Amino acid sequence: MQIFGIMYYTFSYIQQIPQIIKLIRTKSSNDYSILQALLHVVATICWLVYIFTVNEALIVKVGSIIDLILVSMVAILVMIYYKWNKK
Repeated sequence: MQIFGIMYYTFSYIQQIPQIIKLIRTKSSNDYSILQALLHVVATICWLVYIFTVNEALIVKVGSIIDLILVSMVAILVMIYYKWNKK
């Protein structure tokens, strides 16, 4: 069953990379939902709080921190490249 946990973390990391590359290449995030990015950050922070309050393996805690870093990177890039003054 541990293989499913490893697969979860692997796929959750991989799924962030294409969005990060697209944001950096296009320098635009107007087609990306800022609300979704913020909700993802909040959800990941809640997950981290939960993980660190229960007795979980170290790999789960490290994986959760890596996940938060990737999600935060997407949210920050979305905020930087979002055109606030729409015409």
